[in-house]
Amino acid sequence: MAQKSSKLLTQLFLINGSLMALFIILFIVLVAFAEQELEQISLQHWIQAEAQQYEQDYLNYGIADSYPNRYQFDIYWQGLANRPQAPQWLQAFTVPGFYEVYVGTEDKHLLVRPDPSGQGVYYLVYKEGADDYLDTFEYKLHLFVALLGVVVLLMMLLYVHLTLSKVARPLKAVLQKIKQMAPDAPDFNVDAQYQELRQIEDALLNSKRQIADFFRRERDFSRFSAHEIRTPLMVLKGSAQILERLGQNDQRSLNAQRRIEKSCDEIALLTETFLLLGKQSIEAEAFSDCHVNPIVQTQIQVIRELFPGEILAYDLQEKESLRVAAPESFFLVLVRNLLKNAFSYSSGTVRIRIDQQGICVVNPCQADSAKLLRENRSYGYGLEIVERICQSLDWQFFYQQRPDEFYAEVVFQPLKIEADNQIAGGTH
Repeated sequence: MAQKSSKLLTQLFLINGSLMALFIILFIVLVAFAEQELEQISLQHWIQAEAQQYEQDYLNYGIADSYPNRYQFDIYWQGLANRPQAPQWLQAFTVPGFYEVYVGTEDKHLLVRPDPSGQGVYYLVYKEGADDYLDTFEYKLHLFVALLGVVVLLMMLLYVHLTLSKVARPLKAVLQKIKQMAPDAPDFNVDAQYQELRQIEDALLNSKRQIADFFRRERDFSRFSAHEIRTPLMVLKGSAQILERLGQNDQRSLNAQRRIEKSCDEIALLTETFLLLGKQSIEAEAFSDCHVNPIVQTQIQVIRELFPGEILAYDLQEKESLRVAAPESFFLVLVRNLLKNAFSYSSGTVRIRIDQQGICVVNPCQADSAKLLRENRSYGYGLEIVERICQSLDWQFFYQQRPDEFYAEVVFQPLKIEADNQIAGGTH
């Protein structure tokens, strides 16, 4: 059963709402605590001021009738026979200090001080209702806190709205770019404001390009097949016409049959190559151990047969004996197209070098041959196929049109090269 998904903005709203509720609770607790502390400080300050005044008068005038404010405070003594004695509930407080105690349902605030006569202690107690003088202040404080809480709540709601808007707009932009994932749609720009969303857009763009590459490989297969298979098909057609007119024992009939067999082999090779080239990844079973030097020598002879009656001059320099891991059809088509393009457009001796890095083919050309280049690629589809094969095998392919020659080089992966021994080169 698929797990039910929830909207991101809903989750963000719940998280921010929970934080707002927690903040409001903490705010109320803080205000209540501050109110309680302020009340205690105020009550303590007043009663201490009255006690200090009483003690100062006693020191100045001795036993006097100057008691603390009789309308607000009651005063009791403990340890002095000629003074009003403390009631029973007060006698439990013998250590000087400020106290709050409940007598029945009423809370009492009192101060315990040593008597200025040096005998016993006296108690200064707020009269009933005298310690409620802060009620008006508390009412105003509550009103202010309530108004402040409403203002803070509105500000936090505005903050949540702005925060969600900041997140929602970029997410909507990403959703719009998802609609542009079609292979034929133009690439979108990675311009997200936030780094995380930029990474998502970059991943989407890479996926879009991979999808587009997949469809391009499919189109390339058809295009390359139509281009490369056209020649052997024409040979097959011409040879078949000759066979219709000649007997089986005629030498020309036998030659035509051989050409048909070779063309069929070439069609099979090209078909296998383009099928592999159309795959996103090549299975390990398709790789084989390819001996570079004999394949190059064999393909030179194959190319020479394509130009009957012409003298193809070439200089083969075999610096190393190489073996590479690659699909055999890939490597045959790669070498064949390198050599075919070089001999097709060469105006002199084609130089072929096999060294520790790979294969290098250089052919002299006419000064006006630069017009054969199409959009900085190479001559025709041949070297384009070479480039695609190198991309599939993670090999490097370099080519350059120089004033009087064309240079092409394939560099194999270092782990796929085995150098056996040096071989002297020669001119053919």
